[in-house]
Amino acid sequence: MLSGIKDRAGIIVITGEAGVGKTILVYRLLKDRTEKTRTAFVFNPTLDLRGILENIFRELGLPIREKGENLFSLLLRFRKTLQESFKQSETVAIVIDEAQSLDEEVLEGLFRLATPDSPGTQFLQILLVGHPDLQAKLHSERFTAFKERIAIKAHIHPFTREEGRDYIGYRLNLVGRDISEIFTPEGINRILEFARGNPRVINLLCNRALLIGRDDARPMVDAKIVTKAIKDLEYLRVRKPKTSPTLLSRHKKSWPNSIRILFFAFSAGIFLLSLAKIFSLLLQK
Repeated sequence: MLSGIKDRAGIIVITGEAGVGKTILVYRLLKDRTEKTRTAFVFNPTLDLRGILENIFRELGLPIREKGENLFSLLLRFRKTLQESFKQSETVAIVIDEAQSLDEEVLEGLFRLATPDSPGTQFLQILLVGHPDLQAKLHSERFTAFKERIAIKAHIHPFTREEGRDYIGYRLNLVGRDISEIFTPEGINRILEFARGNPRVINLLCNRALLIGRDDARPMVDAKIVTKAIKDLEYLRVRKPKTSPTLLSRHKKSWPNSIRILFFAFSAGIFLLSLAKIFSLLLQK
């Protein structure tokens, strides 16, 4: 995402199942943007195109008329903004999370904003982040003419079992503990089997299992404890992804385990904070 915006690739599409870390990556992107990049983060994709443009104007610090403007007036002002960015060599990046919820008409309007023939549009970057349904929507005949404008497509896959185990170990290492001190191998396998590589589910399940282990005064989290935790979190059971092989990324790359784990280290910290509290209580005993 960072390299796509830096290289002014144009339109970038990132997809993944719920809980794999898409929004975490977006926030990391917003934090790491360069001084020459102006970013508008759209957090309500259910708006119409006029509402989306007003959202973009507010995010960019541009004035919004009190009585509102019609769509044509907003489009003209947005074009002018792009032309000014062109003169100053500034990139304007529009980031839309949960983009699968965009109405097709709105999505088509966003694609038209990036028309190559318009001055300054080479400095406009549109990043669409959403569930696999977004890929299916873009694969429809309606967007055939716009597909060539999508410079980068990537799908974030769940962790493999090895990556999932490394992820749990990494989070434990942050609070000075080793995975072999806290979880039995059978307990880890049970967690990975239920979570199916979903980092959010791994966090919540580990957190619940640790709380149960503390309440039961158990020295380690084993398969029985994890099974108890799963009963409490059955609603989180991850189903098999429905991603079609025909919709995979044009630029298919496999991220190194260390990089993927590093990104997820910036998550909300539910698992990490709970670990620290529980370890503190255990040490006091």
